[in-house]
Amino acid sequence: MIIIASIEQLRKVALYCDKYDPQEEGTTLTSNTFEEKYENCVNCSHFVDGKCNLNLIDKILSTMAMENDLKS
Repeated sequence: MIIIASIEQLRKVALYCDKYDPQEEGTTLTSNTFEEKYENCVNCSHFVDGKCNLNLIDKILSTMAMENDLKS
């Protein structure tokens, strides 16, 4: 199953991902775009050509969804 993640989901994935590795270049303290201001997959060194080259986004989103189901 392929899940297309929103930017909010990508932010949450980055918080849960133990492989998250933020890129240092191009990020400034005065930046006000969502992608640069908060941790998210877009800022990760493993996020290349619009996808995670470690294939972790779908796995982490699925795990998060299962955790939410258990809480319900």
